[in-house]
Amino acid sequence: MQENHTYPIGTPGQPWGDAERDQWRARQVRQRSHADDVLRAIDALRNQWDVQPYGEVAYANAHHAPEHFPLQALRSRHWQPGLPSVLVTGGVHGYETSGVHGALRFAQQHAAEFAGRANLLVVPCVSPWAYERIQRWNFDAIDPNRSFKEGSPAQESAALMRLVAQHQAQYGQLAAHIDLHETTD
Repeated sequence: MQENHTYPIGTPGQPWGDAERDQWRARQVRQRSHADDVLRAIDALRNQWDVQPYGEVAYANAHHAPEHFPLQALRSRHWQPGLPSVLVTGGVHGYETSGVHGALRFAQQHAAEFAGRANLLVVPCVSPWAYERIQRWNFDAIDPNRSFKEGSPAQESAALMRLVAQHQAQYGQLAAHIDLHETTD
């Protein structure tokens, strides 16, 4: 016999409104630090990489104090026109911890192997608010991975799309995009 489990917020089949999103946010607890885990690791790589700030996500409402998260990418130090460019992203979903730490470990330990063969742009943590809360959605209860589109409602997705557009305008199309996801099973 299958039990029927419903989520404790909202009504099945009905889109959430502001009240449901506020109830959901109230359940979210900061469990780790983007500044400590990601920004500190990026800072430690400044001797090997160019660190490129590409925006900030800021969240707040009447019930939640403002939070600001700087968005940073690692860019090959000796970018060479004519080489293929590869984008590596992690942390589109905050609960996909291995993507964030995998991108950072790649930047620390393996990226040098591609010097002279490819230009690399590494974005270790696309969705920092969700990373801190080990959550799929951002503050607005939006899945950033479903929001890479024109007029994106997700700040994280819009910022990454601007970064990619800027790089493609300057250097041409990306040869590849490797997005580090994982399963929660």
